[in-house]
Amino acid sequence: MRRCVLLLLLLCLGFSACGDGVTSMFSNREYVFCYFDKLQYSELNHVMGNLGHYASVRKHVVNGVTKITMTCSVSSTDYNFDALSKNFGFGLGGLIIGTNNAGEPRCYDLACPICDRADRRLSLTDDGYAKCGRCGVTFRLEDGVIYEVPSDAQLPTRRGLYRYQIDYNGQIVNPHN
Repeated sequence: MRRCVLLLLLLCLGFSACGDGVTSMFSNREYVFCYFDKLQYSELNHVMGNLGHYASVRKHVVNGVTKITMTCSVSSTDYNFDALSKNFGFGLGGLIIGTNNAGEPRCYDLACPICDRADRRLSLTDDGYAKCGRCGVTFRLEDGVIYEVPSDAQLPTRRGLYRYQIDYNGQIVNPHN
């Protein structure tokens, strides 16, 4: 009986260790939970249907009214915040949502992980990169890693983008952690 219990315990520990390795690529640093019907948001409809395209999503206040701004290579729109979205979490600086060249949905934080501040947002390029205007580091959105560092940069840390889990069923886009 003791051997069975010991074997069961070892198996459980082995499986949980494997599970930790799989999810460690995802960040829990900031709260992220939102869901969008891509058919209601032209920017998400564009990026989720075109490989290697990404949109930024961020929350901000305009004249006392909370808005969600979505921006991609073809358009930028301010959408009204509704009662369902009041508890949404958009990470540190907002979100970057899209699909890599293999068609896998991706979600990263819009804040530069080197500067590590909400107001240090990345600028997206049409060719699948994101660049910080402050530290100058460029990240590849295909996998979230550092692509280029300015030669004179004095970086306090070197890390890739904060990545979040994302579920996508062909219509509903659900970033979360």
